[in-house]
Amino acid sequence: MGPDKSPSPDGVSCRFLQENWNVLGPDLVVQVRNIFETAMVPEKWLCCNVVLIPKNKEPLTPNDYRPLSIGNVIYRLVMKVLANRLRPYIQKIVSMEQTAFISGRCITDSIMLVKEILHSFNSSRFSQQTFMLKADITKAFDKMDWNFLKEAMINLNVPGKIIDLMLYSFRHAKITIKVNGMGDGFIHPTRGLRQGCPMSPYCFIMAMEMLTRKLRHAQVMGQIRGIKLAQSCPLLTHVIYADDLILLGNVDGAEVQQLSNIMEEFGNVSGLVINPAKSKLWFSKCCTEQAIQTVQDNLRADPAGHEERYLGALLSSSNNAKKTGNMLLERLKSKLAGWRSNLLSHAGRLVLIKSVLMSVPVYFMSIEVLPKGIIKQMESLIAKFFWGKSDQNRYMSFVAWAKICKDFNMGGLGVRQLELFGDALFMKLVWDMMSNSNKMWVKVCKSKYYSNLGFWRANNVAGASPLWRQAVRMRGFFKESVRWQLAKGDSVTVLSQPWYQQWEPVTYATRRDRQKTVSQLFDFGANMWHREEVIRLLGEQTHNYIAQNVQKPVSVPGLTDKLIWDQTKFGNYTVKAGYECLVKTTYPHSIEVPWKYIWDWKNLAPKVRIFVWRLLSNGLPLAQNLHHRIQAISPICSRCRQENEYATHCFFFCQGFRMVWFGGNLGIRTENLPLNIVEAVQYITYGMQEDDIRTFCYTLWEIWLARNASLFQHIDFDPRTVCNKVQAWLCTEAQQDREESTPRHNALQVPYDFHHEEWQVIVDASWDTSHTAGTAYLIYQGGKLIKLGMEKHTTDDPFQAEALAIDEAIDGFQQLLRDENYFRVHVFSDCLNLVNVLEDGCIENVPSWRARPLIAKIISNISRLGEKLKVQHGSRDAVKPAHDMANHARRHGVSYHEIPTVSLMREMRIDMRLDTKFFQQVQERPP
Repeated sequence: MGPDKSPSPDGVSCRFLQENWNVLGPDLVVQVRNIFETAMVPEKWLCCNVVLIPKNKEPLTPNDYRPLSIGNVIYRLVMKVLANRLRPYIQKIVSMEQTAFISGRCITDSIMLVKEILHSFNSSRFSQQTFMLKADITKAFDKMDWNFLKEAMINLNVPGKIIDLMLYSFRHAKITIKVNGMGDGFIHPTRGLRQGCPMSPYCFIMAMEMLTRKLRHAQVMGQIRGIKLAQSCPLLTHVIYADDLILLGNVDGAEVQQLSNIMEEFGNVSGLVINPAKSKLWFSKCCTEQAIQTVQDNLRADPAGHEERYLGALLSSSNNAKKTGNMLLERLKSKLAGWRSNLLSHAGRLVLIKSVLMSVPVYFMSIEVLPKGIIKQMESLIAKFFWGKSDQNRYMSFVAWAKICKDFNMGGLGVRQLELFGDALFMKLVWDMMSNSNKMWVKVCKSKYYSNLGFWRANNVAGASPLWRQAVRMRGFFKESVRWQLAKGDSVTVLSQPWYQQWEPVTYATRRDRQKTVSQLFDFGANMWHREEVIRLLGEQTHNYIAQNVQKPVSVPGLTDKLIWDQTKFGNYTVKAGYECLVKTTYPHSIEVPWKYIWDWKNLAPKVRIFVWRLLSNGLPLAQNLHHRIQAISPICSRCRQENEYATHCFFFCQGFRMVWFGGNLGIRTENLPLNIVEAVQYITYGMQEDDIRTFCYTLWEIWLARNASLFQHIDFDPRTVCNKVQAWLCTEAQQDREESTPRHNALQVPYDFHHEEWQVIVDASWDTSHTAGTAYLIYQGGKLIKLGMEKHTTDDPFQAEALAIDEAIDGFQQLLRDENYFRVHVFSDCLNLVNVLEDGCIENVPSWRARPLIAKIISNISRLGEKLKVQHGSRDAVKPAHDMANHARRHGVSYHEIPTVSLMREMRIDMRLDTKFFQQVQERPP
C-alpha cells in the first residue's frame, strides 16, 4: 500500500503504520485475523468521508460531481488482503468478455475487438444486418444493489465468510460528506460500492458476470443470436470493460426487443440502469433504413457521430490516427503552456519530459500507429521545451534529438524516440496474435485473416483492417528472435509455426501436412527424429540442422509447449525490451565516448550531471558553437580575446581559469591537456577517487557560472570566489550524505532445530557474465557433513544455475540414501524466487524460460517424494559453504560428487561446518 496515499479520516496514514510496525504490528495482525474469523469489522473503522470532485469548471447539479471516499486505512488493509487472495481466482470465474481489473487482460483488448467489429460493419463484404450499442450505465458503482451482489457472489461460489464480511462492511458503513472541508453528521448508505476500496472493482465485475450469464442463456435458448464476423469466428453478444458495456445483435425486431427486456430486467434487480440519452448506436453497411429505425425505437438510442469514442479511442471509420495525433498535439501544447522552461534547469526539464510529456501519447499509441508527421511535431514541441524558452517560437538545439533519444550508455539522455516506442507498444498486440492468445479480439482476427494459412504465412488482403495491416508490417521484427520451446511438441505445427531458428513458412502444402505437429516427427521410444518424414517435409539440409541444433521434444508432466521471445528472461514480449531492441537496431552503438564510465560517477547533483553531458556532447552555447550557427557572432573568447572559445579553451586554457584548477583542491596543471574536451576529461579523471571526481565536476560547473556572470552581468572574475563556491558545494553534499545514510538492520533470524533423523542440504550457485556457472551442494545429517558435490556449467542466467544446484542436490542425496528409509530432507537455497516457484508448483511462473524443462523435472521429483522432501529459503550466511564451493568450481573447473576427504577440505580451505543459527524457519503461506 502507498505510504502517503489517502490517509484515514483521523489522519492516520500507511506510513505511520509502516514506520511504527514494531509497536503496532502484533496488535494489528491479531485484529485483522479476528476480522476474517468473525466476518465483522469494528464500526469505527467503517466510517469514511466523501469528497465531491467537480467534473467540469462550472458544476451546477449533483451529476457534475464525482464522489471520492476516504476510508479508514486499517479497513483498506483488510480489503487489500482480501483482494490479493481473490486475485488468482477471479479470472477463472469471470468470462473473457470482461477485460477490466483481471490479470492478463487489459483495456486494449476491448478496444481492439470493438474496432474490428466496426471495421466489419463498414465492409461491403459483410452481408449481415447487425447493430452495436454502446450502453451508458448511470452511476454504476453508486447504484449497485447489495442483495443482488450477494446472490451474484453465491452463484460464483465465493466463500460464505467473504460474502458475510463484505455485506457487513456495506451495511454498517457511515458516510460524512465534506463540503468546503467541513462535514456534519452521518449518512447510512443502502446501496453502492465504495470508490477507492480495493474490493470494489472485484465486486462490480462479479455482479456484471451475471449479465454475461444471462445473455449466454438467452443465446442458448435461441432468444438472441449474436453476430459472427467470419465463418470460424466465435459468436459475439457483448463486450464489457468495467461499466462500459457494448451490446451486439441482429436488427431483427424480436431479437432487439428481447435484448431490451434482458437489460431492463437486469437493471431492475441490480440497480445498474442504462441511460438511453448517452447511449449510441452503430449499424452495419447493409442495414435498411426501416431496420435502423426499428432498433432506434426499441432501444431509444441515437446513432453515433463521427467523433464518438469508446474508452477514449475514436471509432470513426477514417483518419482515426490523424485525428488522434492532432488531439495529442493539443494536449502537449496545453501542458507546455503552463510551464516556464527558463525557470527550470535542463535536469528539471528532462524530468518533466520523461515523467509527464512522454506519458501523454502512451495510451493512444498502444492502439493506433500515429502518422510520422504528427510524431515529428510532438518531438519538435518537446525539443523546444528542452532547449528553448516558453515565450519564444525559435530555439537553438545544440545536440540532435536523435542523440538525446539514445540510451545513456550510447551518449543520450534516455528520452523515448516516439516512433520507435509507438512500434514497440503496437508490437504487444502482434505478440498476442502470434502466441495464439485466448483473447477474444485475437480469435476474431484469426478467423478473419489467418485461420487457414496461419499467422506467419498469411498476407495482406484487400479491405483488411489497419490492425492486420500493421501486424503484417511488424511481424518481421520477431522473425529472428521468436521460436517455440518444445515440450512434447503436440501443439506446434511443423509448417506454420517457428520451432527452430532457421524456420521459414512453407507456402504450398497439403492439408494433411499443414496439420502435422512436431511430436509426429519424433520417436519418443528411440529418442530420435523420424529422418525420412523430416526430409520429406523440410529437406535433408534442414533435417541435419534440426538433428544437431534443436532441442528434442520431452514428455515431462506439467511442461507444455511455449512460444518464446528470446530477448527477455521470462520469454514473453515486453514493451521495454522491444523498444530497446528497436533502438539498438536503429542506432548502432557508438564507442567514441566512454559514456558508461561517465554516468557511473556517483553523488552528482542532477543539473551538474546534465551539464557535464552537455559539455562532452558539445552542447554548450560557446562562442565557436554559436558562430557555426550564426555567422554574425564572433567565435573569439570574450575574456582573453586571443583564441576561439571552444570547450577545452573555455574551461582549461583561458587565463584565470587555469588558476582555479591549479589553486583548487585538485592542483591540476592544464597547459598540456589534449585539445579535445572528451580526451581532456578522460585524461584528468583517469584513476581519480569518487570524491575527487565530484570536486572536478563542481569546478566545471562553477567555472561555467563565472564565465556567464562575467559575460552577461559584467562581474569581475575572482579565482578564489570560484574555489570557495566549489568548497561550499562539497560541504553541502557531505552533510546530505550523512543525513541520508541510515544504519541497515539485519532481518531477524530464527534458529532452525534439527531432528536427529532429518537430513539437511544447502545449495548455491555462482554465475558470471561470461555465462560460466558453478553449482554446489552439501548434505548433512544432524549437522554432520556426509557428502558434497560441485560442478562447472555453462548457463544463460543465474536462475538456471540455481535450479541446476537443486537438481544436482536431489540426485546426490537420492543416490546416497537409495537403500535407506530416511525421515525427511530439507533443501535450503538463498534464491527466494526459485523457492517460491517450487512451492507453487506452477511452471508458468518460472522467471527464466531457459530453466522451464529443468524446473518441470524438479517439481516432478518433489511431487514424487512428497513429504520426504521440502525446499526452503535460507539466508546467504546459511548457504555460505555452498556458495564458496560454487565459486571454487566455477573458477577452477572442479567436478566432485563424493564423500568429503580431509585432503579435499584442506585444499579448498572452505569452512564446511553447518551453522544452524542462520537458518530461518519458513512459515506456510495462507491458502
